[in-house]
Amino acid sequence: MKHLPGLLARASAVLCAAFFILTTLAALFFFNLEERAFDPNTYEQALVKENFYQSLPFLLGQVLANDARANNIPFVQQLTGEHWATIIQTLLPPEQLRSMTEEAITQVFAYLNDETDDPQISLLPIKQRLSSSAGLDAAISLIHAQPDCTIEELGQMIASFGQVLCNPPQEVLALAKPILQTQLSLIAASLPDRISFINPGAPPQGLRNLSAIRIFMRITPLLPLAFLFGITIFAVRSFKGWLAWWGLPFLIAGLAGALLAFNGAPFFESALENYVSTHTPLTIPPEFSGTVRAVVNDVLQRIFAPAGWQALAMAGIGLGMIVAALLISRHEKNQRVQRSEAKTQIF
Repeated sequence: MKHLPGLLARASAVLCAAFFILTTLAALFFFNLEERAFDPNTYEQALVKENFYQSLPFLLGQVLANDARANNIPFVQQLTGEHWATIIQTLLPPEQLRSMTEEAITQVFAYLNDETDDPQISLLPIKQRLSSSAGLDAAISLIHAQPDCTIEELGQMIASFGQVLCNPPQEVLALAKPILQTQLSLIAASLPDRISFINPGAPPQGLRNLSAIRIFMRITPLLPLAFLFGITIFAVRSFKGWLAWWGLPFLIAGLAGALLAFNGAPFFESALENYVSTHTPLTIPPEFSGTVRAVVNDVLQRIFAPAGWQALAMAGIGLGMIVAALLISRHEKNQRVQRSEAKTQIF
């Protein structure tokens, strides 16, 4: 019975060590996630690696094609997502596409940071160029890329330009240029100035929940410190004991954290995607989902790589503490043997 307090203290220390390992794993991931995932600069290298800037015309092309289906302008009804992508590539230089992409990313994270209620991407550069002579040149280039008109298609084009999409003779196209310019101006006027990322009618409660979760992420490193303090109170009675009681949890947490950090990006990608889809009103067009998923996966790897190296450093510290504890233990054992031998020699 007299050993009961010691057993309880030891059991409490073991429990604190177990909770230290669990909370350290959580802190490694959540702190690094909060530190980097909500910073637009984190995404720059990922966007370049996944060739997102070159993909943007095709992604916007699908969105514009879907938006224009309700339009009564004959020419626009013939345009597919690929046609729109060709027009956008012709109209907008790479610098403009990059600027639009970075603006969209900044808008999304301004929303996640509670800095705006309606993240949007501007279509004004496309509208302005589409209604200009550059838009006419882009449309003519698109028409020239089509198969030559048949007799029947040519008749339809003469009757009402834009009902079919084919390559007519130069004489017919020259006569149709004013009609085409008018239709392009009408198309530009019908396009929205900005596309919102907010799902219409969705409640904003998810944002407040996300803000609370981000606060929790920031304070997660304090939890392991509390359990380290518990280990110290319940079990540490000497320098060697401190090295042993802290070293083993550090080693286990570090090895487990490195294993998860370097291999856990797909799991966190799925969890993050599920949270965004069910708890926030953000919406991503289906045409964007594959590219966005590739970017998110690359970003998660960039976020968790530092967590992996931090975990390996922690494992190295833990291993060093255990080795130091063993060396001290061996030194103490050698001293006891020497003292015992000295007493034996006296007798």
